[in-house]
Amino acid sequence: MKKLKLIALIISIFISTNEIVAQKKGHRGGGGRHPRHAKHHVAVKRSPYRPRKVVVYHPYWHKNYAYNRRWVYFPKYNLYWDNWRNHYVFWNGTIWFSQPTAPPIIVNVNLEKEKNVELKEDEDDVDDVYKDNNKHKEEIKPD
Repeated sequence: MKKLKLIALIISIFISTNEIVAQKKGHRGGGGRHPRHAKHHVAVKRSPYRPRKVVVYHPYWHKNYAYNRRWVYFPKYNLYWDNWRNHYVFWNGTIWFSQPTAPPIIVNVNLEKEKNVELKEDEDDVDDVYKDNNKHKEEIKPD
């Protein structure tokens, strides 16, 4: 009988301790808000390439111009420039490539003089921006 009382006491203490901890963390009781009143936040997946600070970009191919967004699209060549990684992203006929050196299609092209468009801010954290290439080709026509 004494063992049962001791076990009951231990269980009671354990439950009380968990209840106090839960209240402090805001889960049950008066310590927190009811779940249906809590604000729901959508988690945004940030690219691992995102700079820690806001940066204005002056790519080597257009030093006198300031870009604010990560992606610059060249509709004439169906080519992207990634300001965060200093990479070109282009279709090689089979797959999309990303590389720091200019692809063969633009080796002798002065990109400073070519039409280009900064993509929208909501595409900054999209590492595989080419997945929306059909949309970009439709919205941004070459001159």
